[in-house]
Amino acid sequence: MTEKINKLEAIFNDALKTALSGITPEKIDNILDNRDSAEFSDVWMKAYQTIEEKFTDEETEDRISDIRKQIFISVFKTTGSSDLPAYISDDFGLICSYSIHQIENDWVNNLLFTYLNHQIPQGELLRTKKTIKELIQ
Repeated sequence: MTEKINKLEAIFNDALKTALSGITPEKIDNILDNRDSAEFSDVWMKAYQTIEEKFTDEETEDRISDIRKQIFISVFKTTGSSDLPAYISDDFGLICSYSIHQIENDWVNNLLFTYLNHQIPQGELLRTKKTIKELIQ
């Protein structure tokens, strides 16, 4: 399990660095507005509700929490925004939960795929037919 999480962390952070390079306060505001739209946030919440009650052992939960904190701090240092790092950290947690529980969801797959294509997910996501497992490999 830890190996899977570590691999996801590595590819996520690598893609995130490129996605955040040269980001401006105006771009951040636009991303936040798009993520707050019902089109995006309703689907995100539906995906979250699917896995929120799933059991994860304490060691795994602690590891994911540590990674999420590192992501938040890194994005905050890069952008100066507190909202964007929270969203990105939440995205990582959501993707991780789907991965470790081996639940397939096209929207969550597309969420990860959008990050892997060096974009911060907002509004309409990039689409893939690959599973999270395939995207991580």
